[in-house]
Parts: sequence; C-alpha cells; structure tokens
Amino acid sequence: MAKRNAQKKGGVMAKEWWKSRSNEQTIEDLVAMGVLHNKALAGWRAPEGESFPDPQPGEIVVFEDFFKRGFGVPVHPFLQGLCLYYEIGICNLHPNSILLVSTFIHLCEAYGGFQPHFDLFRHLFCLRKKGSRGSKIAGGVYLNLRDGMKAQYLHCPWNTSLDEWYKKWFYIHEEPNMITLCDVGLIPEKKNSWSEKPEHLEQIAELLGLIPWGKLDGPSVVGNFISRRIQPCQKRVHPGFEYQGSADPTRTRKEALDKIEIKARIGELFNLADPNYVRLNDIEHAFKLARPPPKVNDASLYL
Repeated sequence: MAKRNAQKKGGVMAKEWWKSRSNEQTIEDLVAMGVLHNKALAGWRAPEGESFPDPQPGEIVVFEDFFKRGFGVPVHPFLQGLCLYYEIGICNLHPNSILLVSTFIHLCEAYGGFQPHFDLFRHLFCLRKKGSRGSKIAGGVYLNLRDGMKAQYLHCPWNTSLDEWYKKWFYIHEEPNMITLCDVGLIPEKKNSWSEKPEHLEQIAELLGLIPWGKLDGPSVVGNFISRRIQPCQKRVHPGFEYQGSADPTRTRKEALDKIEIKARIGELFNLADPNYVRLNDIEHAFKLARPPPKVNDASLYL
C-alpha cells in the first residue's frame, strides 16, 4: 500500500511539476540584483537534476520570479497568514500574486502609515483558481481584485508575459519554527474563505481614507520599495513608515540603485505602455522615520 501511494504521488508530482532550470548561476544573478542574500546567509540550494521538488526538512520551494517581486525569507507574517487563511502553500501562488501582496504591504506601511490589514485585504481581493491549463500546484491559484473594486484601488497593469517562470524553482531555508506553508504536492481546493468578505466595513472605510489614492499607482509604489531595496514580503525588523534611509537594516543592500536600473526593473513588472499612470511630479512621497505618518488614535487600525 505504501509503495502504491508513493508511486501515485510520484505520478502526480511528475505531471504537475517541471524539471527546474534554476542553477547556481541563475540564483547568483538574484544575489547580484540584491533581491536575495548569498548562499551562506540565505541557505538556498539549486536543484540537482530533480524532475520535481523534494525539499529537505527546514526548506521551502520558491521561484526565481518571486524575489523580483518583493518576496523574501523569512516570510512576512502577513503573507504567512494569508496562506493559512486560504489553506494554500507559497508555491501555489503565481509570481504576480506575490507582487500584489508586496504592493499591498508597502502601500499600507509607506503610504497609509499602518501595518498591512487583513480585513482591508479581504475587502479588496479574493483568491481564484486558474484555468485547466498548466500545473494545478505551481501557480494553481491567484489573487485578484474583487469585481467592482477597480476604482477603489491602485492602477496596476501587471506584465503577464512571464516566460516559463514555473520551471525556475529552487530550495531555500526558512527560519526554524516559522509557519510558512509549502506542500509541494498540494492541489488547492476552493474554500469559502477564498471569497468571503469582512464584516467591519466602518473600519475599512477609515483605512481607505488614510491612503492618497489619486497620487499613487502600482509602478510608483513598487518603484519606491525597489529604490529602498526592501522586500515587502520578507519579515523585517520594522515597517516601511519607520524606514531610516541608506543605513536602514531592512535593506538587502546598502548601495543605491540608479534611476535607470529602477525604471528597468519596474518595466519588467508592469506594462509601461499603459497611458493611465500618475504623472511623476504628482506622486505622493512615502512615509519614513524622518517623515512619519499622522498619528492614528484607533489602535485597531494597526491589526
């Protein structure tokens, strides 16, 4: 029986995963970009000819394109909480869903002046299962704005042309005792939680009112966390509104990126031909330690 179950699992894995194209050099390229720490510090490992992932204890499976979109280890508690709530694993998410969460976290912290808020996220977004084509495991689900929410959120025309991102997976160590879900054999099944809406709409309205929507769009928010050299989906010692500048401990690198490189990275993530962006001179400045957000009396807004 055990042998038959193992064979069945192996068949499912072989069907839902592809042999990884990630290797030492492609992962080192992420290190050179400053979106991933070196091998000794981060504990990453390139696959060695495996047809599907087989992580060792303490490892999770990640995709190269996650790190270009603000992912990091140890994983931010907010992203961990979303995975637990939706009953999915990290590897079930599409890279643009990672970018969506990174954008939301940085929007809340650096432009709203509050910690990423679970009910606000559920008010704006839902989880959906992708179509029948492709893997049911790797990127088998995706986060999306709810119907009718487009006018309430940032303009975010993601670049959807990701070239075989699901073939670029590798292993990385997660912190001990972390609750990051990463079951490489999990095929997510739709749950009520994927579409349930929060109940406390008064609090959500107050949170929405703290964000200067007319002076922001997706590229401006993402461009800010790229220029700050932080990974919003990584657990950090303090939130974005306490950012300290070039010496900030949440930066992945101390060296500044030039404007040409920042624009190139934004261009990889967004369709920059879209005409509906906020003008550069009109973009809102992000909060930081030297420019703190206004004080909010209601402590529950930070939950």
